[in-house]
Amino acid sequence: MALSLTESDLARWMKTLGPRLIAVSRGICRDRDVAEDLVQEAFLKLWNTPPDGPERVVPSWMRRVVVNLSINHLRRSKRADSLPEFSNDPALRHDRRPEHDVDVADNLQRVRDAMERLPDDKRAILVLRVYEELSYQQIAEVLEIPVGTVMSRLNRARAALRDLIEEGLNNPEEEPLVFPLRKAAGGED
Repeated sequence: MALSLTESDLARWMKTLGPRLIAVSRGICRDRDVAEDLVQEAFLKLWNTPPDGPERVVPSWMRRVVVNLSINHLRRSKRADSLPEFSNDPALRHDRRPEHDVDVADNLQRVRDAMERLPDDKRAILVLRVYEELSYQQIAEVLEIPVGTVMSRLNRARAALRDLIEEGLNNPEEEPLVFPLRKAAGGED
């Protein structure tokens, strides 16, 4: 039997689930405005055709709807925007030496660049596991696939990401910048 929702129920779900669902969608489609639109569309689906079962199924049902809408959006648009700001992740916000910050920023950029080049399905499953910290079981429920398939797809996605990062390290697209500290002897000022 379908869940019966009131306007106050919907408002409560929007308040409690909205920000996290926007983060999930943004992690997949890489555009906050699009993510907000897709989450709004998901809430319309919740209002018009709520899931069957008790109210506790709403969070996982909404996550699945948002992931599917986000992946479908990517398939339609095939755009390559920027990744979610992993630098906002609390695990990466530690006070460090400036030279370490440069290394971290370089590494983050390498990961972002490699993630941009991953196929949509591989990027989506990595975002759900790493950025959203979902368990294999939760990812299986969201994507409606067996847990074993989640594990193998994650393994392939990690391998593809590793290959792209290594490829970027071995084949830099541009030469590093060299700044002359002083003019050569005998040169004009």
